[in-house]
Amino acid sequence: MSRRGITLGFALLAFVAFFSLLGWGLSRSGGAPGGPGVNEVFGEVDIEEKATPDFTLELLDGGSITLSDLRGKVVVVDFWASWCPPCRQEAPVLEQVYDEYRDKGVEFIGVGIWDQLNAARDFVEQFSVAYPTGLDTQGTILVEYGVRGIPEKFFIDPQGQVVTKFVGPSSVEGLRETLDKMLAGQE
Repeated sequence: MSRRGITLGFALLAFVAFFSLLGWGLSRSGGAPGGPGVNEVFGEVDIEEKATPDFTLELLDGGSITLSDLRGKVVVVDFWASWCPPCRQEAPVLEQVYDEYRDKGVEFIGVGIWDQLNAARDFVEQFSVAYPTGLDTQGTILVEYGVRGIPEKFFIDPQGQVVTKFVGPSSVEGLRETLDKMLAGQE
């Protein structure tokens, strides 16, 4: 057999192995596409109420914000990335609800993860994000909160307890409902 025939045989074998592996993976996933780093199940998630890990976030505008300085307010901590399609879909919703609730004792904090500084700045400018936003460049905040994908939002009561978590993009109505309950002390 010639060298060309051997090379062609190995190429054909690699091709068959690759597509066999893809077929096996597809059959194991039930046809659902993969998505490492991006949540595929959306909505409110039941969590155990617990004290929030404190953090100081260096903001994209050069300042900083410390979570514990916001005690007495309801706080929404949103984990996002500029390259994440659900995050981009949700950005106008978050900005709208923030604008409605910021004078009612509610603060939002945007925590960019797995992102680059210029891309994050472009995202904030493109979507006119007015709430404090920075990058978790070391990944410490995302680890402390147990973030498994993006977008994820943690709702913190005025006493500093995480009371609920939303996975995936939220709707205006869903955010309003949760914030109204928290402000009324029903959460």
